[in-house]
Amino acid sequence: MNVLVFEELLIYKKTLFKTLLCIIFVVFFLFTFMSYVFAKPLKYEGHGGPVMGLATSVEKNLLASTSFDYSVLLWEFDKIKEVQQLIGHDAAVNVAKFSGSGKLLATGGDDAQIFIWNTEELNNIKNSPTILSSHTAKIVDIDFSNDERKLASAGWDHSIKIWDTVTGKLINSIVGHDGPVNAVNFSNDGKHLYSAGYDGTIRLWNIIEGFEIRTLIDNGWGVNVLEIDEKKGLILYGTIDGLMKVQKIDKGEDKELFKLWEEGSPVSALNFYPKYNMAVFGNMRGRVVLLNLETMEVEKDFLAVDGPVWDVVYNHRNETVIVGGLDDTLTEWKLNSFHSNYFLPKINDRRFHQKDALSNGALQFARKCSICHTLDSKDIGRRAGPPLHGVFGRTAGSLKGYSYSKALIDSDIIWNEDTISRLFKEGPEIVTPGTKMPIQKIKKDSDRLDLIYFLKDATQ
Repeated sequence: MNVLVFEELLIYKKTLFKTLLCIIFVVFFLFTFMSYVFAKPLKYEGHGGPVMGLATSVEKNLLASTSFDYSVLLWEFDKIKEVQQLIGHDAAVNVAKFSGSGKLLATGGDDAQIFIWNTEELNNIKNSPTILSSHTAKIVDIDFSNDERKLASAGWDHSIKIWDTVTGKLINSIVGHDGPVNAVNFSNDGKHLYSAGYDGTIRLWNIIEGFEIRTLIDNGWGVNVLEIDEKKGLILYGTIDGLMKVQKIDKGEDKELFKLWEEGSPVSALNFYPKYNMAVFGNMRGRVVLLNLETMEVEKDFLAVDGPVWDVVYNHRNETVIVGGLDDTLTEWKLNSFHSNYFLPKINDRRFHQKDALSNGALQFARKCSICHTLDSKDIGRRAGPPLHGVFGRTAGSLKGYSYSKALIDSDIIWNEDTISRLFKEGPEIVTPGTKMPIQKIKKDSDRLDLIYFLKDATQ
């Protein structure tokens, strides 16, 4: 082989190698791009309002979802198939939690009540939940002890309540946080309790005596969510100022293991799966972060919903995350449907946050009313409020088939242009005090007038 032939062969090999590299790069790019384009979540309908809380029991193959529509839905966890609707709360239900065995399901809401349901007797018509009432403000978190005999609840009345799940009696009421309490976690032995609140602290309590053992974290900004792994000495938490953090606090050691911060996006959800060394965070921007606790590396980081993530759970079997947010639906993302750690899917408009409404009145209805009400009497759905069809001239609290609060039934209000305008100008706390109506105000006179014109036309 002469020198010229050798050089030509070498050039050919280099060209071939470069061509193969280009092909590999193009294929990789197209694969990644296609995952961006075609990765879409699955939606599961059932609720008539935003999904506030999620809880899972692998043992019972159950997923529980709570909603602004006052209800709790049970689903088959693997198939996300609705099994049963649980009714009882008088306001939005914020949180659900299964006991370790899955036999008990506790739910807490804006009505300051906790319901404990026996999941093994749900189809028994005589089965009724145990109702725990001692809080004076909404309940945002609950936790069972490992032996399932105690339940802890975090309330916005600045208190922590400890309950006996067998008798339903209050064991102790703990007051110490300077502000609302957002999260509670039992110790493994059930003798101590971890809590987090708007005062920015994470505290450890003796639940029998009711005294604080020590303050573990003093963050400055409020702590919204909390999980504890005592075996590994880990504290996982998320804050109002957008911090997702994992710290090791064990035998006096205070070491930061993971930190992710997004300014202006409070962390609103956190669930922990020690069996799989996984944790999943969610924030008010719609971001979901799946964290490997063994490596402390982010496995997935993406925008899952448009608006806040109120709660998010991880399904190891199916490699999915299920998200609850401002939509009426459960949103399920298959984690293998996209391959970038950071993924920004296209999110469609929510029904109550339409950008292209036909009129300003329709826009005001979408934003202020549709979360609770329908316009069509035949399409009631599972909404927190009654349908508005025929509302003008109707006496408040008089529509058959809807469970009103006593305060509204006892009122002498007749819905017309004036009373509806007052409702949105002054607020339900003034016009309909003591009712279940959420505070929704419209400041501009022209916006209220447009809403009334729209309602008069749409509800006839």
